[in-house]
Amino acid sequence: MSEFKQKPLMGLISKSVALVAAVLVFVVAVLLIADHVRLLKMDPLNDPVLLELRAELANSAESSDAVVEKIRTYDLYARRAFFANEEQRRSGGLLLLSGAVVCFVALKLSNHWKPKLPTVGKSENPDHWELNNLFRQLMAGTGIFLVVVSLFLAFVVQSDLAVVLKRADEQAGKPAPPVGQTFQSALSGEMKFNWPSLRGPGGIGHARMAEAPISWDVETGDGVLWKEEVFVHGFNSPIVWNDRIFMSGADDEGQEVFCHDVNSGKELWATTIETEGELPEVSEDTGYAAPTMATDGTLVFAIFASGDLAALDFDGKIVWQKNIGVPDNPYGMGSSLISDGQRLFVQYDHSDEQKVMAFDVANGDELWRTARNHISWSSPVLIEPESGMQLILNDEENVTAYDPVSGKQLWQVKCLGGEVAPSAAFNGKDIVFVANEYAQATALKLNGGIPEILWQYDEYLPEIASPLVTEKYAFIATTVGDLIGLDIQTGEVKWEQECDDGFNASPILVGNNVYAIDLGGVVHIFDAEAESYHEIASIEMGEPVYTTPAFVNGRIYIRGDENLFCIGDD
Repeated sequence: MSEFKQKPLMGLISKSVALVAAVLVFVVAVLLIADHVRLLKMDPLNDPVLLELRAELANSAESSDAVVEKIRTYDLYARRAFFANEEQRRSGGLLLLSGAVVCFVALKLSNHWKPKLPTVGKSENPDHWELNNLFRQLMAGTGIFLVVVSLFLAFVVQSDLAVVLKRADEQAGKPAPPVGQTFQSALSGEMKFNWPSLRGPGGIGHARMAEAPISWDVETGDGVLWKEEVFVHGFNSPIVWNDRIFMSGADDEGQEVFCHDVNSGKELWATTIETEGELPEVSEDTGYAAPTMATDGTLVFAIFASGDLAALDFDGKIVWQKNIGVPDNPYGMGSSLISDGQRLFVQYDHSDEQKVMAFDVANGDELWRTARNHISWSSPVLIEPESGMQLILNDEENVTAYDPVSGKQLWQVKCLGGEVAPSAAFNGKDIVFVANEYAQATALKLNGGIPEILWQYDEYLPEIASPLVTEKYAFIATTVGDLIGLDIQTGEVKWEQECDDGFNASPILVGNNVYAIDLGGVVHIFDAEAESYHEIASIEMGEPVYTTPAFVNGRIYIRGDENLFCIGDD
């Protein structure tokens, strides 16, 4: 019987190795899972200390090289710590996999070398062996589950930062755009030569045309290609794509999207957007169809005060429609739409909830939403500085940048106040400019994605019209009729000009001229390069104008209070 009391040496060694490997696998698995939970809360791009330093720099009236260097150093070490953690996680995954393999092989060898004891009679306690076997199966199953989960976290799951940087690396592998190339040219080739949203491509107020008409007469028809009555009222501006013009209109009886031909002005179609909810109360200055539409060249998008958001094809057929909630605020829905060709961006603020959302242009599926802390009636704009594409939004305290792909906040500067309606402006390179009445105007220089306040100005400020910035100047149009020109680098006032009526329409840069239409319907055309106000022309449209014109293919499309005008040469 002694041969059964002794265990072979190899079996004992294998069993010991299996036990050690099992303990190692369990410890590493627990550590990997715990590390992943910690990693979910780790965000080196928005580390509290880093955000505090950025806020200190942004709110500083003067540039601070020391703070900039501190930000760069802290950001560098934060990223190094993050990627060191990523490497450790993958090393842990390899260790876990190796331990699991060793444990499995050792158990097999231990079982092979284990002596087989003879069975003597019937077992007196069969339940004990069954429970013992069940316990072993449960332990093995738990171990396998921990190993699978840990390996998945170590090798499959990517952090948000890893995804962002991977996308940046892919973009870096593409040919670099020419120097001075702005956001408009980063979009589709057609988009930069059309007028897809309020204030043109990207919503920054820069027309791609080299020049536009500077002389016409509405009364005689000289220089006016056509004039067409608009039957459904709305304060939204026209958008243009190739041979079609799109606008919307609404009242307490219904909501419509309509399309006109660019050559004749004739209405091609009008589509009713049905709503099931009750219409909200709106002010006379806003109405039920204040937001300007947007297009990606295949579909057109419209939103109304009812909260109805709809996409239509170019023949007027509704492709998708949804209601995203009736806004509860004093003015109704005022923010216009914008698209980057893949996503439709909607800034949707009301008293109980403030948010910005992105929808898939093809089917209307919500891609992301990001909560905001304050309300506004301004519209989002899309810019592309050297650091990458950004979605810029204003609110009653801040100007904020978001990643258009993920909705993640990139930066924020507290510099606004009051009831904000004007949108941000961009010079096409590195300066963002925001302004609002009862606050101040602020020029922000984007240094590697970090905003730095260049200067602030607090005299003549806009209430509705968005500002305009060029490489040399920033222009402001106020609701009491003031036009202001400021040096973009210093904030020095270069000139001030009083007009008879105020401005709701935003000024637009076309070549070397700026076009600004006041509420009385007078088009003020002035030199964008002059150091003093130099008027090129002042032309009356014959009716009030509340909307911003569209500039495409040498023509100007102006929506007046009653008519749609096309200005251009034959």
